[in-house]
Amino acid sequence: MFARLAAAALLTLGLGLAAPARAAWMWTGWEDYSGSQDACLQSGARVLEGMGFTVTVNPQTTFGWRNGDGVSVRCIAERRVAVIFVYAARDAEEGRQILDAVRGAYKPAGSAPPSNAPGRGGSKF
Repeated sequence: MFARLAAAALLTLGLGLAAPARAAWMWTGWEDYSGSQDACLQSGARVLEGMGFTVTVNPQTTFGWRNGDGVSVRCIAERRVAVIFVYAARDAEEGRQILDAVRGAYKPAGSAPPSNAPGRGGSKF
């Protein structure tokens, strides 16, 4: 039993080393939101479509896909918040720009999130 487990582990490690791993970036943020659930979902859809994402919407989340990038905007109107997740396959700056653009859809006209805004963080995985 142990020999099979060890062999499987070595095979898995060997396959993992054969193909170079590509790092991706994950960014998360949130914005206060005081409108309806539907308006929250549509705000996310509009900004993502404007950025060239293919968009789908369900009753709680707006999803967007573009090449290797993915975005989800989880609207929780009853809690007055929109939570944004960005998966950027290419680089950190692109993910940061996507996050800032989506966050901007939930801010009053003319305001932009500062670079150190709460709820703005990224990590490589």
